[in-house]
Amino acid sequence: MTQQNNKPVNPARQGNMRPAGKQAPARNAGKAVKKPMPQDPRRIQKPAAPVRAEKPAKAAEPQKKGSPRKISKFTKGLLIWLALLTVAICIGLIWFNGFLGRYEELYQASLPYHQAEKVVELLGSNNVDAVWDMITDKPKVTEFENDSYVKKHVEGIVKGKELTYRQTEDYTENDPEYYICTTEYIIAKLKLAEDETQNPRYGFKAWKILNVEFYTSADNDFKITIPETYKLTLNGKEVPASYKTQEGIELEENKYLKPHAELPKQCVYEVKGLYEEPAITITDAEGNPAKALKDKDTGAYKVVFGSEFAEKEEVEKFAIKFTTDFANFISQDASKTALDKYFPKNSQTLKDIKRNSSREWYTKHGKVDIKNEQIKEFICYTKDIVYVETYLEQHMEMFFGSKEREVVKTTARLYLCRINGEWKVAGIKY
Repeated sequence: MTQQNNKPVNPARQGNMRPAGKQAPARNAGKAVKKPMPQDPRRIQKPAAPVRAEKPAKAAEPQKKGSPRKISKFTKGLLIWLALLTVAICIGLIWFNGFLGRYEELYQASLPYHQAEKVVELLGSNNVDAVWDMITDKPKVTEFENDSYVKKHVEGIVKGKELTYRQTEDYTENDPEYYICTTEYIIAKLKLAEDETQNPRYGFKAWKILNVEFYTSADNDFKITIPETYKLTLNGKEVPASYKTQEGIELEENKYLKPHAELPKQCVYEVKGLYEEPAITITDAEGNPAKALKDKDTGAYKVVFGSEFAEKEEVEKFAIKFTTDFANFISQDASKTALDKYFPKNSQTLKDIKRNSSREWYTKHGKVDIKNEQIKEFICYTKDIVYVETYLEQHMEMFFGSKEREVVKTTARLYLCRINGEWKVAGIKY
């Protein structure tokens, strides 16, 4: 092996090398060339008819990039079926959801507590009339009241109160009952019954209010003491004698009038079972109005005799004149018989004045002036018996001591009666 151009040269392959500038001999040089054999003319046949060449099958065009693939009929049918199934399921779910909503709504509406809520709402808005119509057994009232008084009583209880309801101890699913309550006490009981006139869906029940029973008892008892000659009316209706519980009661003031006059006997009226405090009207035998005064401890009333009197001015003048003469009698500024004309014959009161007065020892004095006459109180018991309280002052000039006039105050509490057409002093209250 030799090297040529610094590369090893295989000597066996050197014979293939040719010098530059010389043409390479033919590849088949040195080899025999086969010549084609002449054909036998007898074997030469006519050329066969040209065979029609079939067109080659059209090659599938390559799918363009990004174009959708064609979907088979089966796939399309499957997709349509799935879409229809999805729609059907959605419709079914929507219907079922609506069904559940309707079912829940009807179920809630069938619960009995809604009737209790209705009553609470009506009472809370002071719509007592609507609740009153639900009562089958109306509360009993006296002849001096009617249903309006009971309603007014209930309105007064629930007004401004927070109302609620709760089941009673006797509550059952078939016979539901509820209490209507305030924060303080129970005011009513609500009883329900199934309303068979209605036919709710899904077998639910409908309820109706069977009765409302108010626990607002008529606990106002009325009692009054008045003269037997007076007329009493409650809520505009005259109280008959059947309501009298006592008669023939003598007034304490009679001790100042006897034996010259006597006040009418008293009687007691009692009316029980009222829902409200009654409106009281009292008139005397002459038709003059009188007032009633309520005792804070007992709650009972007694008559307050009126001060209206046709002859009031005349009687007041008589009382002032008597008080003036009485004061002057005590101070020896009137004669010993100055009071006789004011009293009935054989008056024990006059005898007591003359026997017990210390007029003989009264301080000597000069001129006396009567001033500041007043009527403090006037009570008319009857047209022939009155009470008058008077006040006046004696201004005296004294002989000894201070030069200022002395003021002597006199109050007289007189029970006057008419005897034979003239007013007399029947008694004096000291």
